[in-house]
Amino acid sequence: MSEGSSLLPQLIATLGATLGAFALGNVIAWPATAIYQIGDEDKMELTTEQESQVVAISMIGSAVVPIVAAFSFPAIGKKWTLIALSVPFIGGWVVLVFANSYGMLLAGRILTGFSGGAFVLAAPAYTAEIAEAKYRGALGALMQLMVCFGILFINVNCSTNWQLLSGLCIAFPALLAVWMFFMPRSPVFLVSKGNMEEARKSLQFLRGKNAKIDGELAMIEEDVKQSKSMGTVGPMQLFTNPQYLKPMGISLVLMSLQQLSGINYVLSYSTLIFKSSGSDIDSCLSAMMVGAIQVGGTFLTTLIIEKFGRKVLLVISDFFICVSMVGVAVFFKMYEDCAECKFEAISTNSTSDAFNSSATTMAASVFVSEATINNFGWLPLVSLLVFVFSFSIGFGPIPWVMNVELMPPEARGIAASVCTSFNWIISYIVAKFIPTLGESIHASSCYFIFAAIALVGTVFIILVVPETKGKSEDDIRNLFSGKPSQDVKKVPA
Repeated sequence: MSEGSSLLPQLIATLGATLGAFALGNVIAWPATAIYQIGDEDKMELTTEQESQVVAISMIGSAVVPIVAAFSFPAIGKKWTLIALSVPFIGGWVVLVFANSYGMLLAGRILTGFSGGAFVLAAPAYTAEIAEAKYRGALGALMQLMVCFGILFINVNCSTNWQLLSGLCIAFPALLAVWMFFMPRSPVFLVSKGNMEEARKSLQFLRGKNAKIDGELAMIEEDVKQSKSMGTVGPMQLFTNPQYLKPMGISLVLMSLQQLSGINYVLSYSTLIFKSSGSDIDSCLSAMMVGAIQVGGTFLTTLIIEKFGRKVLLVISDFFICVSMVGVAVFFKMYEDCAECKFEAISTNSTSDAFNSSATTMAASVFVSEATINNFGWLPLVSLLVFVFSFSIGFGPIPWVMNVELMPPEARGIAASVCTSFNWIISYIVAKFIPTLGESIHASSCYFIFAAIALVGTVFIILVVPETKGKSEDDIRNLFSGKPSQDVKKVPA
């Protein structure tokens, strides 16, 4: 820690890097507006299969990011990786601005998905290397918060023409490139390259011109030497050595539960979900409320995570995800069994047909009146608001936090890469196949499945997931290595 240091330059650098997270939020929520509007236009007619692919393909782009990061991070560092990523990101949005075919939509989504996924890998890595320990938690939490702000930006502009909106989104990766050009490279990276003079200049900028940095610079140099002597763990060891296999298994299950909650499906199709419910509440306004609740929940998490711990928040989060999905499922089940309800189709071939097709089928022994549906028109909105808030206080940020805390330092790099790719692949599967599944078994059944997964996840967290709050690296290593348990050591603040 440097004497007389200032938070402001660290905050400025972190905000510049996390503009990429804001841009990823744009990518995640973009289909909620674009797919709905494309269905109303005559320019392109997309089938349900094609719409789901447009939504999901960005996640495949994100899944290949760790492979690129493995080469770019040690070669050019996080700063120039962030700047370089702005080029394909801007290119992807330009393609979407002029998109007039299914192929152009896919190309634009792949480019923006790849760049956005890379941003959220590079930004926290850059922040972790430039921030003082006392600010690292708060500055690290900015990434998830910026993703939520990016989603909210799209939701607020849900009535804006989708191609114009794509053009507006160009501004954020462009701003990031300009902003980061004036920010210093990570002092950790510069020390690892033996460039001590530049490392000193970088650290002085980040701590303030009056800060005394000699002690911290010496600590960084020593940490870099220790990291090099420790080496790294290969992919095979993660799945063969029990010391790594157990925490890796827990991390992968948490990543699965995060995406199998249906979060990216809900965010990508939020406008269509509200429209398909037949509720009188404006679907655009509902989407805005979802974005605002997500921002509030994520901000709250940054304030309470150290007080309540990781496990408690995960249990609360997954339990209420289950409850909220049951609420959505019950409403859609009633809507499907309402013979009087006549839903005005959004388009001839829309993803919402996954919901529309079920609305014409009535169970032989069940009848729900249209008046009943109107009386419960608030239920999908309230349930999804509860869902998004519950996700934001637990399953949004905490699986990523625990992925770092559960793994020993020598395995963190490769474990983060594996978990990131795995997370995006699961997200792709959900976004790609749930609409098709909904056509076969009806929308309500899909939401009941999400609820069941959340219930199983709640039990898994209670029985298997350890609490990492306040535990040192040695405590957690001993937990998975079979050594006798040690007294909990408090991590210095």
